[in-house]
Amino acid sequence: MNKGAFRLYGRSSSHYTRLTRIFALEAGVEVDHAHTPLTSLEAEAYGGHPALKLPVLHVGAEPIYGAENICRRLVRSSPLGLDVVWPETLQRTDFANAQELVWGAMQAQVQLVLGLQVAGLPADSPYFIKTRAGLHGALDWLDGRIEEILAKLPERDMSLLEASLYCLVEHLAFRSSVEPAGYRRLTNFCAVFGRRASAQATPYSVDAWPSGASAPLLPEPR
Repeated sequence: MNKGAFRLYGRSSSHYTRLTRIFALEAGVEVDHAHTPLTSLEAEAYGGHPALKLPVLHVGAEPIYGAENICRRLVRSSPLGLDVVWPETLQRTDFANAQELVWGAMQAQVQLVLGLQVAGLPADSPYFIKTRAGLHGALDWLDGRIEEILAKLPERDMSLLEASLYCLVEHLAFRSSVEPAGYRRLTNFCAVFGRRASAQATPYSVDAWPSGASAPLLPEPR
């Protein structure tokens, strides 16, 4: 496709957006970035996503919703013939469970950040107590099994599990919601994955609000 055919709507502070940016770099697909301010209740501000979610990838006039869908489209568009292990590649329960727990932990992280750091809701709410307990449970499970699971993967350029797990664990430290140092195997994994050029080129940061933009409905946590 022509230059500028791929446009990604997202936030530099989002683990879902970072996942798609890593895949774009690994796949050798040039992507224009739209740093979307969370100030609007209009779908157009979110790349046309009807549920007001990010990230969204536009391929020409076609919108693609959701991080995993975007990653798959980027790989299909890659000129490099990238060899990616997807969740369905292996008929193994532990691999499927690991990916499911990563997705659940990423969503729990969003809930904790928005609820506690942004909205300032009480941390002793039963909802957040359960969310945090579930997040720790997922991290405990992953930390206890990740080395064995990854050791069984076939030769590959990368896997969705590895990239999404890296984005999750790095985001825990970025938002100071959980201290990842307590999860030795996960931090060791991140130290290795973090040597990739795609990881080093996509650090988390807080996007500046465009000049003249209205104040955000939900401020960025600091």
